[in-house]
Amino acid sequence: AGEMDEEAVRRRIRRHLDRLLFEGEDDTPPLVRVFDEYCRECTELDKPCIQHCPTGALTAGTEGRHRIDHELCVECGFCVDSCIAGALVIRSELARVAAMLLQEDRLPVYAILAPSFVGQFGQQAEPSYVKAALKRLGFTDVYEVAMAADVITMQEAREFVARMRQGKRFMITSCCCPAFIKLVEKVRPKVAHLVSPSVSPMIAMGRMLKAQRPDCRVVFIGPCMAKKSEARLPDLQPAVDCVLTFKETSALFESAGLPVTGELGAEDMADASHDGRSYASSGGVTAAITKAVRDIASDLEVHAVRGDGLKECNRLLQQLEEGLLNANFNFMEGMGCKGGCVGGPGRNISVEEGREHVRAFAEQAAIAKSSQNRIAAKWESEYGQGLLLEDTPRRILPNSLGS
Repeated sequence: AGEMDEEAVRRRIRRHLDRLLFEGEDDTPPLVRVFDEYCRECTELDKPCIQHCPTGALTAGTEGRHRIDHELCVECGFCVDSCIAGALVIRSELARVAAMLLQEDRLPVYAILAPSFVGQFGQQAEPSYVKAALKRLGFTDVYEVAMAADVITMQEAREFVARMRQGKRFMITSCCCPAFIKLVEKVRPKVAHLVSPSVSPMIAMGRMLKAQRPDCRVVFIGPCMAKKSEARLPDLQPAVDCVLTFKETSALFESAGLPVTGELGAEDMADASHDGRSYASSGGVTAAITKAVRDIASDLEVHAVRGDGLKECNRLLQQLEEGLLNANFNFMEGMGCKGGCVGGPGRNISVEEGREHVRAFAEQAAIAKSSQNRIAAKWESEYGQGLLLEDTPRRILPNSLGS
């Protein structure tokens, strides 16, 4: 494995940081930018970036220059992923993370891994190897966001039961997906009041860690570009300091010369349930909450409709907004990416591969259901204040559909 001592790793990160700082790192809004000089060179006749935009926010202007309407952009990142000319770029926080890992004060820096991390760093990259490699990279410790998903599952299950007991007819869960949240707010605001006020598992994990250790720094690692903006929302700060995609994290491993193949040891992760880990695939959130509702109130049933990808989500939300959605449904899961988070634009592997890795890792969990996760329940009890968003700027739209 070559030089693998801590000082060698730090030297390699330092070189990578110097390069990033030399190239420059844009830390200002908006999240997605267009570089006209590259856009004009694009030879793709069907303009895949425009085809992939779910809200029509990206349009072709004069002389081949594209424009982003940021009033419609939900920052899903699929235009960036489909652009072959490199004209569309998204803000990176690689330099900031590298600087954190090289800090002299050695404050704790925690990595929190999205449930879809399994298999993203190579066929040999077992979850325990990923944790060991991240700690060698300089992270103080590594946590599964799936454990926070167990916390949010129970919170949303209790909320669903309370809503149904009060005679309300519908609830939308979108806690995982900031792109879906923006879709509701920007395109379908009439149904915004139906969205659960729970924070995402990412924010929940960050807030619990900072309640435990206020001076720590938290870096989320996942497939989602929209998470970069979610972490910067004023009502959610300072839960998560930085967000890296799996692609960016792979670059960090490569720059440090660290293999993720077991040569650096193995450290088990065993804090999440099967259902919390299943959040990464479309339908996983619904399945987890359905089981939790059944445990809390066996007389109630969840009749769910699922939006798989932003275009399908938009269609279902429009039906709900116009009163055309089947009245038997009382719950909606919205996933901005096709296949769920395993389909995120910051992923390294195919949706199918990601789904299979998530399924296998979930089956290895010693805990079956969110309601059985005593570790998650203890974290929620001790550090779980502030996991709801009540009357915040993200939930300001009028209650135009009644209850």
